[in-house]
Order: sequence, then structure tokens, then C-alpha cells
Amino acid sequence: MAIRLHGFMSSGKRYIQVENQPHHITGIFRTLTHFSKNMHPCTLKDAENAYFRYEEDGTITFYEAENSEVCDSVGIWTYLVYECPEGEEKVFLDPSIDTNVNSLKQLFAGYKIVQVTVDIRDYLKYQYIQDEYLDVQLPCDWNTSVGRKIANLLLEEFKAFKSSTIFTERAGQEYRKTVLDGFIKAAQEVLENGGTVRDFESAQYDVLRKIRIDDMANLILEYNDYRIWQAALPSKSKAVEYAFSTALRLICRIK
Repeated sequence: MAIRLHGFMSSGKRYIQVENQPHHITGIFRTLTHFSKNMHPCTLKDAENAYFRYEEDGTITFYEAENSEVCDSVGIWTYLVYECPEGEEKVFLDPSIDTNVNSLKQLFAGYKIVQVTVDIRDYLKYQYIQDEYLDVQLPCDWNTSVGRKIANLLLEEFKAFKSSTIFTERAGQEYRKTVLDGFIKAAQEVLENGGTVRDFESAQYDVLRKIRIDDMANLILEYNDYRIWQAALPSKSKAVEYAFSTALRLICRIK
């Protein structure tokens, strides 16, 4: 059974409303400006109903326009989307979630959305998106010269893990989580103790030497695909280089 959701028809889906995240807002903004690119100037009042899918977190974001005849109110709604059998479609709304369009107005006015992060993991997540309309700010205790440099090194590790499918496998996921947890803990200790970037880089190698690497190295060998090596190397990531160099040593040992 088809259902109408924010002016669009849908079937075989269930929708669970979640908080609008900055990348959902900027995604809708890009969609609206793309559709309205022939309008000069393009304003929010010119916009029509639109939606934006973000595959990485499995969401869809809807915008209800001010001038729409088929919608109840202006706003932005984001949902997690799940497949369901025909006839079992349903929308789970959360009235406590703010659906205002203030952030969208800010973007149309030429300003970026300022995303203040309280956790380095959130910072890495938002920076990885590389959204030109987001101004992602470091947590206060990281916003120093050394903190910014260490955050950049962590971001390189985060990007490298995301760039290779091998780190989506079970052993790869475990390695990625263990490494990032260890690196972040080491970074926090360096910052708390007034250390340097060199101290952190040294701590990274200490973390890697203590990690159980066999499952990760064997996974690389199991793939036996030069494209995996080609996609991952060379890398600015110490963790990726360490995993593949360990796999190479295993190959030499086998031979």
C-alpha cells in the first residue's frame, strides 16, 4: 500500500524519524539549489518540496516548502528507512524533534552551519564528510596548536579506514575499532600531559605493537587481490601501513 509522506508517494518502506544532522541539512540545501539553479537570486521562498538520501547512515531527509499545496507546514524531517512488506508501511514520528528551517535559512543567506563538537569522534565523523557548508569546530580541549595537528593525524587514520572495503569485514572492523580507540586514548593522554605531536606519533607505534594483528593480516592475505593493496597503499595512515606490512611479512615467511 502506497503512503504519502511530505508530498511524496512511497511503498514497501517504514520510516522512523530521527534528529536532523548538519549533513542532512546541507544535503537538502544542495538539492534545493540544484533544482533552483536557473533562478536568480535563489531563495528559500523559491524552493519546492524536496528530499535527500544519505546512503552512509541509511536516512532520507524531506523538506516541506512554504508554498506547497500538499503539505501541512514548513519544515525538515529526517528518517531512518527500512524495507518492509507491501501493506505494512508505517511512519513513526517523534513530536519532540525540532523540524524548523533556521539552519536552511542560514545557508541560503550565505553562511555555513557551525558544528561545535564535544567529542573527538564526532569531529572526525563530520570532518570526514568534507562538507563545504559545514564549519566543524574541535572540542575545546583539543583546540590548541598541538591538538589541531593531532586531530589531523587522527583524521588521516579515519579516512584511510573508510577508503578500503577490507575494513568493513569482521576482522577489519575489529582492527579499526581497536586502533582508533587506542589512538584516541593516547592522544588524550598526550594533550593532558602537555606533550607534543612527536609524542603522539611515538604513542601510535606503541599502540600498534600491542594490538593483535594476526586476524587482520590473514584477512588481507585471504583476499589475495592486488586491487586491495593498490587501493590502500601508499597511505598516510600508520595503522593501514602496519596492517599491510605485517601481511607482506607473512607472505615472505610462507614463501
